[in-house]
Amino acid sequence: MEIRSISPEEFRAYASVWERTFNFDGKDEELEVEAKHHELDRSIVAIDGEDFVGTGGAFSFEMTVPGGSVPAAGLTAIAVLPTHRRRGVLTSMMRYHFDDVQEREEPVAILRASESVIYGRFGYGVATRESSWKLGTRDSAFVVENGPGGSVSLIASDRAREVMPEIYGRAAIARPGFLSRSEEIWDLILSDLDSWRGGFTANRYGLYEEDGVALGYVRYRAKDTWDHDIPKNEILASELMALNPKAEAELWRFMFSLDLVETVKTQNRPTDDLLQILLADPRRLSSHEVDGLWARLVDVPAALTARRYRTEGRLVIEVVDPTLPDRGGRFLLEGGPDGAECRSTGNEPDLIVDPVALGSCYLGGGSFSSHQSVGRVSGSMEAIRLADTMFSWHRAPWCPHYF
Repeated sequence: MEIRSISPEEFRAYASVWERTFNFDGKDEELEVEAKHHELDRSIVAIDGEDFVGTGGAFSFEMTVPGGSVPAAGLTAIAVLPTHRRRGVLTSMMRYHFDDVQEREEPVAILRASESVIYGRFGYGVATRESSWKLGTRDSAFVVENGPGGSVSLIASDRAREVMPEIYGRAAIARPGFLSRSEEIWDLILSDLDSWRGGFTANRYGLYEEDGVALGYVRYRAKDTWDHDIPKNEILASELMALNPKAEAELWRFMFSLDLVETVKTQNRPTDDLLQILLADPRRLSSHEVDGLWARLVDVPAALTARRYRTEGRLVIEVVDPTLPDRGGRFLLEGGPDGAECRSTGNEPDLIVDPVALGSCYLGGGSFSSHQSVGRVSGSMEAIRLADTMFSWHRAPWCPHYF
């Protein structure tokens, strides 16, 4: 079975594999927008005879890690036709992808999983978690009143296109798991096609400013619903970014103050969302937590050198990697809050880990002790406790970007 990238004129056939695998009909306007931001040189197609039977691809990101950033390959568009399951198509495409990642010298591979049972066998671990929630506006009283400061204004889409990337970029520096967004990605996010609205309005934008300085934004939609002349409108806060707690609080206050609205809900928020602290009655916040970003280290020394560590420490880590055996080995990690160095070593290991455990802990959200309980980590309790302390971080990792 041939595995290769596609040309621009093959994009329609490429997309048809997604449609048949994920059970939807793509519209021409959607494909036109999608094609503009796809990195076609990183696309993957599996061909049986003359037919496309499997697809994949990758985006080139810079990902925030504790105390720094690292190039990361974002796997996307993975699909295999139902007629070709269990024939090695996915495995062949994943090998092609990992070869490409190594050739581009990207230390980390990442993905969002449509089926979470699949990717552990390729060495990916859950590196971030995220929450979706909903709350009735009648239950949205805050523990603090609105104090002096800035204000929220509604802005047009062209103004949003100007200010949102800067705010997002500044927010990205502070939290592990954020991914860089190219100009093409921002154009895709704000393209706002009718077929993407799900019965809601077009995007609306709120901007929080203090003394003319933009410190936060919210992108949201509304659904007009009435029941016997009683308004029961719903707000979907698609993305809220803030550069300080005051901006975040005022943007949420703005969301809950919209006229005729009964419920506000979100798609993707961090597990340590400030709103949980702001609410006078947090029990009323109905939330659901799921896995977010999955990560696997392809170049262990480069990936571990790129981040900072919560405390000074020295560990010899042996990575046993069945999927990419040449990427495993023993590595000496010496790191702390001010920097780190990781290199190959022949010393006896303090810890033995598999790629799933290492990927899960890489951004500071997982724990080696938890993975020890299921056999993914072995070592002395002293070494495991040191690893947990070193790899932890003061903010929960979160990825607000979908790809």
